[in-house]
Amino acid sequence: MTMPVLHSADAIVSIPVLEAIRRANIASWCRFQEVVEGISISNTLALITRIETASDPLALWEIHRELDRRKIAPALRYPKNISTPQMEFITWLADVYWFTRCKPRHSPGYKAWKRLFGAVSDSWHACALHVYEFAFKRGYGAAYFTRGFALTDADRRALLTISSTRQIANRRILRRSSEMRAAILAYTIAHPDKSGERRPAEIAKRRYAVWKTYILADRSAAAAARYYGMIYGEEIARQRIPEQVDAAKAAWAKYGTDVLL
Repeated sequence: MTMPVLHSADAIVSIPVLEAIRRANIASWCRFQEVVEGISISNTLALITRIETASDPLALWEIHRELDRRKIAPALRYPKNISTPQMEFITWLADVYWFTRCKPRHSPGYKAWKRLFGAVSDSWHACALHVYEFAFKRGYGAAYFTRGFALTDADRRALLTISSTRQIANRRILRRSSEMRAAILAYTIAHPDKSGERRPAEIAKRRYAVWKTYILADRSAAAAARYYGMIYGEEIARQRIPEQVDAAKAAWAKYGTDVLL
C-alpha cells in the first residue's frame, strides 16, 4: 500500500488512512493502542471533557466510539472539537456514525447516501469523506445534511454538528458557563441546605451539572435524568430535574448579568 503524505494542516483523510499512517510506525501504533486502552477504562465524564482538547484525530475518533458504546448521544459530547479541518470532519463523522447505527433502515433524502447505513468498512469511510468534502468545498452546512439524511427534529436532537436553531441557541447559553457556576454558588450560599448535610459548593456543583445536562438534552427532563446518571454516575429522578433547573434560573435572575435562560 502506498502511504499518503499529509502536505498541510488543512488535509482531511478518512479514518482507515489515519490508521494506516499510524501503523506504518510500529512504536507509534503501540503507543496508540495504550491510548485506546486508557480510553476504554476512563469514566464517561472524563471522556467528554477530553473531546474539546484532544489533539490526535485517531484518539478523538476512539473517544467518540467509546461514547457510542456507552450510549451517550453526540449532542451530550459538548464542547465539540473543531480545532482543525480534520478534527471538524471527525466530529461530524461521529454524528453520522451514531445516526446511521441507530437507524440502519432509515431512508435518506439523497439515495447515494444509503450506503452509509450499511456495514462500516473502508468503503463506508470513503463514502463519508466524499459526502463531507462535497459539502465542505461548497460551504454547505447543517441544512444540507438535514435534507440529505432526511432528519427529523427528533433525529437532530441527538446530534452535535447537524444541529437545529434551538440547539444552537441552547449551546450559546453554555458559553456563559463560568458565570452560571458563580451565580449558582452565590445562590446556594444565600440559600443553604436546611439539613446542613451538604455544603453550598457541593450543591452548586451538582445543580450546575444537572442544568448543563438539561440544556444539552434539548430541555427534556426525561432525557436529562437518563444522561445525567450515565455521565455523572449518580441517579436522579426525572421529577427532580425541573426543580434543579428552576433553582439555576433563580440563581441567574438574582446574580446573573443579563437575560440568559
